[in-house]
Amino acid sequence: MPYTELLNWFEFFERRPIGWREDYRTYLTLKAAGAKVSPEQTFNSLKIISEKRQEKLQNDRAVPRGRILELMLKAKGGDGSKWKPNFNGNKND
Repeated sequence: MPYTELLNWFEFFERRPIGWREDYRTYLTLKAAGAKVSPEQTFNSLKIISEKRQEKLQNDRAVPRGRILELMLKAKGGDGSKWKPNFNGNKND
């Protein structure tokens, strides 16, 4: 197994701990039985998933990533273009 694949597996298991599905099913059973607790309070694995989801939402706020960011950083002469958006609907603008 290549080293990069091993690192990806570590990252995956950090985001999705082993046994989280069983914990979630147990939480749903407890909820159906009338428990009034949140999944994050009941199981640590579900707390980790929730935190990672919130962290991803915070990190992805309108920031270009991946290939789009790479193309934007390599662009040349893009800000000196003569094209301007046509907001008034006139063809001559």
